Amino acid sequence: MKRYGMMGGTFNPIHLAHLYIAYEAKETLNLDKVIFMVAGNPPHKKESPVIDSNYRYDMVKMAIKDYSGFEISDYEIKKQGYSYTYETLKYLKGDEEDIEVFFIAGADSLMDIEKWKNPELVLSNCTFVAFNRGEYTKEALERQKKKLQDKYNSNIILLDISNLDISSSMIRERIIRGKRVDFFMPDKVMEYIEQNNLYRGH
Repeated sequence: MKRYGMMGGTFNPIHLAHLYIAYEAKETLNLDKVIFMVAGNPPHKKESPVIDSNYRYDMVKMAIKDYSGFEISDYEIKKQGYSYTYETLKYLKGDEEDIEVFFIAGADSLMDIEKWKNPELVLSNCTFVAFNRGEYTKEALERQKKKLQDKYNSNIILLDISNLDISSSMIRERIIRGKRVDFFMPDKVMEYIEQNNLYRGH
């Protein structure tokens, strides 16, 4: 059985916490690879400024280049219309029976998943791996995990990781204010942002 991790997101921009979480998931869960799925047109971010997907794809590609077992996919970028997780998971599994997909997401996604489109299809097509960045107590996550597992007969793993308090929105804000961001992201990504004058206008 092949074990594929999938880490979706706008990656606007990608930063070191994304890489750390993907690495910890790969090592802890013995995954064959982690696929970074760059969102094209995410339905939940209609109002927030998301830069062009080609820029975001390039930055992820640069960031993961030196990591063994990290891959990138442009499936959601090339897909027309909004990208929904249940469709992406079905695409990743394809017709192969011997693939188990581990969907790696923040604890907020675990808490909100029943607001997603077709949550039962999301949970039936993957093992849901939730990492906590300190927003929720362990007890609250355990309660939600039990509730979803009982209701949807799903597999859910709570991934215990160190909290790297880095967010893409914080990085964008620092760029606007002219503050340094090299502490939070790979050098190549930071140079790419500077070369292409990204995030200055948001």
